[in-house]
Amino acid sequence: MTSQDLLREVLKDPLLKEKYDFSDAFLQSVSLDTKTDSPILDTLRTIIRLKGQEVSNSAVYRQVKSLFEE
Repeated sequence: MTSQDLLREVLKDPLLKEKYDFSDAFLQSVSLDTKTDSPILDTLRTIIRLKGQEVSNSAVYRQVKSLFEE
């Protein structure tokens, strides 16, 4: 499973889809490389992308934290 596939699988969760109103069409178009207006999506995307690159947990944390400092 690729990181892109993992992101789509995570976002298919019924709780996430309902809470954040993610449509099936949106989920098919979502990409690891595209920044969105959704903080939760950008957070999940960043975590999955970095862990797929075998980045350390502390570096992932710093990157995610920086998303909210902008």
